[in-house]
Amino acid sequence: MEYLKFYKFKEDPFGITPDPDFFYPSKWHTEALQTMEYLLRKGEGFMLLTGDPGTGKTTLIRTFLKSFENELSPVVIYHSTLNPVEFLKTLVKLILKKEIQDSSEKMVDKIELTEILTKELLIRKKSGMKNLVIIDEAQDLPDETLTEIKHLSNLETEKEKLIHFILLAQPYFESLLSKPRYAQLNQRISLKVKLTHFDKEEIENYIKFRLQRAGDTPVTFEKGAIKVIYKASKGIPRIINLICSRALMVGYMESSYIIKKSYVKSAIKHLNF
Repeated sequence: MEYLKFYKFKEDPFGITPDPDFFYPSKWHTEALQTMEYLLRKGEGFMLLTGDPGTGKTTLIRTFLKSFENELSPVVIYHSTLNPVEFLKTLVKLILKKEIQDSSEKMVDKIELTEILTKELLIRKKSGMKNLVIIDEAQDLPDETLTEIKHLSNLETEKEKLIHFILLAQPYFESLLSKPRYAQLNQRISLKVKLTHFDKEEIENYIKFRLQRAGDTPVTFEKGAIKVIYKASKGIPRIINLICSRALMVGYMESSYIIKKSYVKSAIKHLNF
């Protein structure tokens, strides 16, 4: 692409696809990584990671999985609206790489599914792998499925939990968990981290970091441009990426390595923020 060539980029610095190679270690993102490692090392059952959409939860998870790929047997569930039986079937399917079908005579029940799951988890545990289940958009989990997850967290060896859970959710999920009906589950979630929005200084550092990752480029963003990005994005990384990407395109059209305040304003106008 001429756009990348002009700026001397090896790849797009502000792509919106979660990419561990562009993981920015902010204070809270670093704390989240350290907490996930603690979850595994200490054998804890649950971790809750909350943050508004676009704050980097998926990139964080992919970075973590890449760092510990030789120790983990991970399962990521993106469809969080599953009922308990659907949830267990999905776990079994993803772990055993096969479907569990109901026969014409009877339905496969939760007890059978849990037995199948426990047997496979033990095999993986004995081979030295840690069993990790990551659930995205956990705030959409039905009550019955949350209860089932609580029951699964009781599976353990003599020394530690047989299965570890990381729940990814929007911030209001914490207030849901504080309700009496979730008391037992909430008590089990000993590790909690919330990803916050970037302040203006962090945005400037974030932009510099992404530019440097993309290649040895001469491009810079004016202070005034950073200020406008901060105001429009409210410090959300995904929106910062969208604005910066469009502003770079304006800079390319102007044959400029300096991204000006006016370029950012033009980008925001086109993005309808």
